[in-house]
Amino acid sequence: MSPSILLSQFLLPLSAVSLGRFVISLNDPHQDFHDPLRNPDPEVAERVQTQYDSIRHSVKHQNEASQLTTFLSSSFSKRLKASIQITADQAKTYYLNNAGQWFRNAVQSEETQKWIERTIDEGEDIYVVVAYHTLFDARIIEQLGGQSTASGNLAIPVPTALTVPGIVVPFANIADPMLGGFRDHTEDEQRQFIAPGEQIFAVQYRKVRWNWFASNKVDKMTLAKKTWWERYDRPRYLHSESEDMIGVELEDEIALEGDRDECITESGEVFVSAV
Repeated sequence: MSPSILLSQFLLPLSAVSLGRFVISLNDPHQDFHDPLRNPDPEVAERVQTQYDSIRHSVKHQNEASQLTTFLSSSFSKRLKASIQITADQAKTYYLNNAGQWFRNAVQSEETQKWIERTIDEGEDIYVVVAYHTLFDARIIEQLGGQSTASGNLAIPVPTALTVPGIVVPFANIADPMLGGFRDHTEDEQRQFIAPGEQIFAVQYRKVRWNWFASNKVDKMTLAKKTWWERYDRPRYLHSESEDMIGVELEDEIALEGDRDECITESGEVFVSAV
């Protein structure tokens, strides 16, 4: 199973990503994408977790939800060079059921086939969104501690640092004396923000593997096992024995570049974050 990847800017609204979407970037599923015509819509499975709060659990007795919250807090503290604590009332995961069959149906569309060919010609990899993970009413606590910007405080506001430019997540300032607020000592000072509603924080993909081949060199039984079509630029190759067909399928594994932090939950799901 491929890992779920934490978004580079932490939060995206539900409207920014959809299951079954074809994308070219693992970090920006809301950019340069293709949503296939879906008839019918994909079958979706959902899983809900509550008490998504690592503050109230010891390391020894963390459940899956709090385990992942700890990973989120650590990942974004490193990325933002600040002390960040993330909690939420609830977490939810949406899975694309029977992704392989849905993919085979989706690529029957001429529009999707042409998008795939054009993207391959441009030298891009292609991925399909097969799951995403959300938080409800995510609360972000920045521990100020009287530090200077160089030693830990953000030079820009938390909401700006944690969201994608051009996409609005309606952060609100909150004051909660039970979680610190402004006290007598600056080392206890905190800033708190909440992102109301349901927001996406991680996405799982499968990679599209493709290959060109010559139709006159493949037998019918082999073709019957493939998802394929005739290239739309085929007229250029009519007078040669060039590869006039394209075959596509989904891969289970994704090779990730660069250093990554990793979290494996109790259920076996893997989450990764860029270091």
